[in-house]
Amino acid sequence: MAIEKRGVRNLKTMAGMQDARRARSSSGALLEMSMLETERQRLKLEMQRAEHRGAEIRRRMDEIDAKAQRLQKFVETRTVADALPVTPGALAPAAALTIHSQAPDNMKRRALRY
Repeated sequence: MAIEKRGVRNLKTMAGMQDARRARSSSGALLEMSMLETERQRLKLEMQRAEHRGAEIRRRMDEIDAKAQRLQKFVETRTVADALPVTPGALAPAAALTIHSQAPDNMKRRALRY
């Protein structure tokens, strides 16, 4: 008993069928050439989309690298500034922000159901 393969790669549609007699006539050959050219155009568009997507990804990775470098410089300057002795009359660092939230007994609770 053979196992039937299922999935997108194993679809059998009428578009995938090719008539061997089609290329035996000139009109069949022209039809086949037209279908091949249509497929070529579709594949070219797909390649262009892939190239544009690759360029977008590269651009975003460059932005991420630049931002990471800026943050690293910020961290380095903050650690150097924190290590310096504080002089009288200098501005003190800002106090931490307080977080205002509801009391735990006032929060809505949801029951998890699995």
